Amino acid sequence: MAMVKNAAAEPEPSARALRYREHRIPRRHRVFVDRNLRLSKIRAIGFDLDHTLASYDPIPVEALAFDLTKKMLVEAKRYPREILDLKYDPSFVIRGLVVDKKRGNVLKMDYFNFVSRGYHGFSPLRSEERSRAYRTSHIRLSHENYSSVDTLFHLPEVYLFLCVVDQLDRSGSKSPDYARAYRDVRETIDEVHRDGSLKSVITGNLDRYIRVDQELRTVLEEFRRGGKKLFLLTNSEWAYADSLLRTILQRGRGAPAHWSQLFDLVVVEAKKPAFFSGNDAPEPTPEAVALPAPVPVVRGGNGGYLERTLGAKGDQILYFGDHTYGDILLSKKEQGWRTAMIVPELDREIAVTQENARDFDRLARLSAERHHLDIDKAALGRELRRLTLVLDEQDGGDAARRQEIAARIEAIPEEIAQIDRRTVEVQAEIDSLRMKIDRAYNPHWGSLFREGNESSRFGHQLKDFACLYTSRVSNFLHYPMTYYFQSPVGYMPHDI
Repeated sequence: MAMVKNAAAEPEPSARALRYREHRIPRRHRVFVDRNLRLSKIRAIGFDLDHTLASYDPIPVEALAFDLTKKMLVEAKRYPREILDLKYDPSFVIRGLVVDKKRGNVLKMDYFNFVSRGYHGFSPLRSEERSRAYRTSHIRLSHENYSSVDTLFHLPEVYLFLCVVDQLDRSGSKSPDYARAYRDVRETIDEVHRDGSLKSVITGNLDRYIRVDQELRTVLEEFRRGGKKLFLLTNSEWAYADSLLRTILQRGRGAPAHWSQLFDLVVVEAKKPAFFSGNDAPEPTPEAVALPAPVPVVRGGNGGYLERTLGAKGDQILYFGDHTYGDILLSKKEQGWRTAMIVPELDREIAVTQENARDFDRLARLSAERHHLDIDKAALGRELRRLTLVLDEQDGGDAARRQEIAARIEAIPEEIAQIDRRTVEVQAEIDSLRMKIDRAYNPHWGSLFREGNESSRFGHQLKDFACLYTSRVSNFLHYPMTYYFQSPVGYMPHDI
């Protein structure tokens, strides 16, 4: 008689076995690993709110911030009314760029802070302009003249700055003060966030501005079932956080009476990044006194208070955020927490990479051929020089041997010429493919994560600061709560 397999008695697959099955998870739902992390060792998991738990529909939100800020620039800073006619272009600015406030430039850098491309207003910087401005001395990005585009909230601010730079140049001003223009835009967009004008529009029409992830509440419940304590750590005030989280966590069957029941601690108005290094005492949040569960809800505080409240510290805590500096770097550096960075742009980058797979393969083959052509040309050059010396040394020697050497010397230049012609053809196709691939990611800046053959500055920060990264928190549903996230083998160039 055939034996019937009892599925319930089957042991759960090991984490090692599941790693080999990760290919079953679509790439856009995967969690990518920079540093090994055992989820079983994590006791508490925390989350930022904006662009982490709450996923904004980027174009409407960015256009709204842009429109409110340009209006305030005209009304409060007396900028020309022509600014009101400006339209937001969501493709013109990406994360990871650097603003040169003094020169009115926006720059993209690679891993080594080499400025590979840039714009002054809407005019691309030519190679000689970049060389003159940025290759004669080391760029100190900590200097007040520079500002990093670290969050998605920065994008409309930087685009508006470029618009103002363009208008200043077209006005014919002999010495435009770009730094002041940046300061005005920065102060104005801060005020738009601070005075509630932006948030009131968003909360008044949440279905337009917020993307609801139907699996978000499920993954939080899974974390809790896995024995993890959960906390919210956000700079937003209680009313705004409450409004957003009601929308994304209290819909559908099985929803809690209030979203705060999913958490063991809620910290609003946290004042990150100072939260991680400061000693401010937490304050009560009177608006949250009527919650259905006794969950601590406080304003401010510090990392030490949070760790004591949750009974976890250092690398027992995993924190999710979207800000490379304010969320990821400082929580890791000051508190020793493990970090998971949410990168919503990852979905599109993966899609573009997959759609252009054939072009990437062709580019790799052509690049290898170009490399071989260069090696072959160098070898022919060495052979030509050697044979010329040999011929000179055999003056008066074996005539047949001299004739053979002379014939080879005569043939080599044509072989080199053939290599040169093929090199021109290959290089032209390489350049064309690179431009095609580059524009597929972004017509102005290319890939968010790469610049040429190097990591972009943003890609480098992601690898350096984040233990894990993914496009959304709910991607963790595809992994067991005991999963061992292992980074890929790190090859040296000589290993490849």
